[in-house]
Amino acid sequence: MSIIKFPKPLSIGDSIGIISPASPQRDESRLFRGIEYLQQKGFKVIFGKNALARYGGYLAGTDEERLAGIEEMFANPEISAIFCARGGYGTPRLLKKLNYDLIAANPKMFVGFSDTTALQCAIFKRTGLITYSGAMPSVDMADGFDEWSERVFWQAMISDKPLGSLEQSSSIMPLCEGKAEGRLMGGNLSLLANLCGTPFAPDWEGCILICEDIGEEPYRIDRLLCQLENAGVFDSIVGMVFGQFNDSSLRPTSVEQQSVEDIISEYAYKAGVPAIMNVMYGHQKIKWTLPIGAKTVIDGMIGSMTILE
Repeated sequence: MSIIKFPKPLSIGDSIGIISPASPQRDESRLFRGIEYLQQKGFKVIFGKNALARYGGYLAGTDEERLAGIEEMFANPEISAIFCARGGYGTPRLLKKLNYDLIAANPKMFVGFSDTTALQCAIFKRTGLITYSGAMPSVDMADGFDEWSERVFWQAMISDKPLGSLEQSSSIMPLCEGKAEGRLMGGNLSLLANLCGTPFAPDWEGCILICEDIGEEPYRIDRLLCQLENAGVFDSIVGMVFGQFNDSSLRPTSVEQQSVEDIISEYAYKAGVPAIMNVMYGHQKIKWTLPIGAKTVIDGMIGSMTILE
């Protein structure tokens, strides 16, 4: 892992670059409403060249276009932060060609979640840059940013102080006893499994794994966690944090499946490290925006999580 780099917090009047490194916009008007929200907050917005591009039906431009969109924002000295418009699919296709030296030389806020997980893990591994997993313009900001999520988002973006103890309306649930301190690493579970066996997988040694997902049936959550276990992730981490697993049983089946909560519990006990669940992080309106790579403490006895950096 490279030397840890902390991006400079945002200030009112700064310029935010908008990119689409994964899938194209389902509804372009949502992105424009998200941009209007940022402008009303007092920020300048610079639109990436391929932010509205489409290629192959499920990509926001060719690989070359999407790479250029990322790299031009990191290279532009006028840009203070880079916000991914949305997730979807496509960021793992970019990892082999991304200019990590450019990113390391120009550390700045990089924000997104879901498919952005692959970029965030690879960027941290290759550059040590702490990025932020959380709210995106066309997902969360377009039509009424949840008040609580909005507050914690801007706390993460603007304050130079750590988020500290995570306080949320629904309790963080203890899962496996003990305290653990390590760097927070992870994101979307499907993308973490996709990175296994590649040179872009996180260096999990001493890390606290955080994961969430959407639209995956219980047996698939089992499969994804099993992939991490078989890849040796559980042998390296010091703690586990489970976010939200939304719409995890979409289709009726003839076989009754155990709950996602039971599956999570099973793998947490297999890992044998302190673990918590029900952190408000993932694919839902109410969410934390969290610094990936920052030192974090969890307590599996009382159910708590504290961001130290």
